[in-house]
Order: sequence, then structure tokens, then C-alpha cells
Amino acid sequence: MLELHELQVFLVAAETENFSEAGRLLQISQPAVSGHIQALENHLGTQLFDRVGRSIKLNEVGEALVPIVRNLLKEAQRVEEFVALRQGTVIGRLMIGCSTSAGKYILPGIMARFLEAYPDVRIHCEVGPRGAFLDRLMAGEIDVAVSNLRVPRRAIEYQYFSDDLVVLIVPAGHPWAGASSLRPADLVEHPLVLREPGSGTVFTLNRALVAHDMSLDMLKSRLTLWNTEAVVQAVMCGIGAAFVSRIAAGPALDHGSAVEVPIEGMRLIQRLYIARHTGFRATEAQTAFWDFVFAPENQDLRQFFT
Repeated sequence: MLELHELQVFLVAAETENFSEAGRLLQISQPAVSGHIQALENHLGTQLFDRVGRSIKLNEVGEALVPIVRNLLKEAQRVEEFVALRQGTVIGRLMIGCSTSAGKYILPGIMARFLEAYPDVRIHCEVGPRGAFLDRLMAGEIDVAVSNLRVPRRAIEYQYFSDDLVVLIVPAGHPWAGASSLRPADLVEHPLVLREPGSGTVFTLNRALVAHDMSLDMLKSRLTLWNTEAVVQAVMCGIGAAFVSRIAAGPALDHGSAVEVPIEGMRLIQRLYIARHTGFRATEAQTAFWDFVFAPENQDLRQFFT
């Protein structure tokens, strides 16, 4: 008989391809991970990983087994959820992927209130690239994702979630720091710190520039970073001005190490979305979270500016 715990260990080890990292995530030792994998391989009569020195890599059998194990564990979870629901309790594990700075700041408040209402649900929230989380959503590895762009994917449903205001911030002492406002044409005068091409911030900025007969190519880029918090730190260090999420810039603005500068005729707003895969049967925890996020009584958690 297959042991569900061994399958869970296999799945985490397959996703990380690192027994030590799998042990850290599962809060067990690396030898315990190796032991569970060895027991599963002995039971199945085949190896699931290729071992090369101290490195491991899923082999062909292991790769084919991953989606089967993932579905099996989800069905086992539904058994527990079904019984709990009959007793008036929602249980389960909720996997969330967050790809935007605003999501990082908005989600904690929502998760805190959700866990007050559903204390038996366990949430695992990861922060990373938007594309990676949409791929994982397609594969059924996560339940919901927060994104600032709606990328067309088969069976992916996007629901408008919140707005994120993008503002221009400059270091204290910057030539623009004392300005009451700037004209869009002024943006070409000093170097900027920019997010990477394809980011939601750059997409929003470019759309606003086009409305003023300008383009990103006209701006002087001093530094490109792939993380909003790193951009804010670069501004605080005096490297240059930058367009960032107002929520992410809040601490620096409150501290006085950065200054927000309005731009005439430009109000940059990113729309945030929560996405889910409609091709998979939703768990009770996923359904409860989705309904909770969009419940009228929780609207205050999604509004950060007017």
C-alpha cells in the first residue's frame, strides 16, 4: 500500500530536485527525505531520480509520476475536506502565488482576516515572477495567483482584485525633489532606475508615455532591476529617480529618504487580478478564499488609495 506521506515527500523533492531543500520545506531532515524516497522506489520497483554524485534529477518515470501523485494527494485532501465540511469546518491547504509588489502588501491583510474566519486552513504563499506562477497555475501546482497583467491562458479566469498606484519617487536632494510637479517632457532630463522590460510597472509607464507622444526609448536608464524593493533601495541610495508602486514606496516616503513627485496629466494605475484555473475542481479552501476576497464586507482590504 502506498503511503501518502511518502508521496508528499516525493512531490516536494520532485519540485525542488534537492533533498536538503525538500527537507527544509517539509521540516524533516535530509536523511529522512532520502529514506522516504528510497522506500517509495523500493515499493514501486523502480528509481524515480537519477543520482549523479550529490545531485539528483527526476528521471523519465519520476517526471511521468508527478502529475499523478499531485492529483492523488489532492483527492486525499478532498476526503478530509468532505468530512470536515459535513461537520461545519473548512480545512485544507491553500497555495498562493504572488507576482506583484502590491500583492505582497495587500495579501497579508487579507490572509490574516481569512485565517481568523477559517483557522483550520493552512496557507502557503510564494512571491516570484508572474510567468512562473501562471505556468504553475496551469499545472495545478498552486490554487490562485495575483498578477498585474492578464496573460491569456486556456481555462485561466482573471478577476479584478485591486488597483496599484505607480508614482515617481526621487532621492532626497535630487533636482526634482523640490518641484511641485513635473511635465512629462521633463522626464528625459535625468537618469532613471527602471524595472525590467515586460514588468507590469514598465507596461503601465509606457502606456502613459504613449498618451503624451513619448516612449520608453526617450528616457535615460541608469540601472535596471527585477525587484521593486530593490528599485526603492536604489532610489534611497541616491542612484536616481524611479517609477514604483506607491504601496511599496510608502516606508521610504514616510521616512523622508525618498520624495514623491507628481507629473502633470499622468496618473499611472496598475490593475491587479486574482487568477484561478477553472479546469481543475476547486478545493473547499480555494472556494472559501475566492469568495472571501470578493465579499463586500472585505472590500476595505483591497482599497489602498483613492
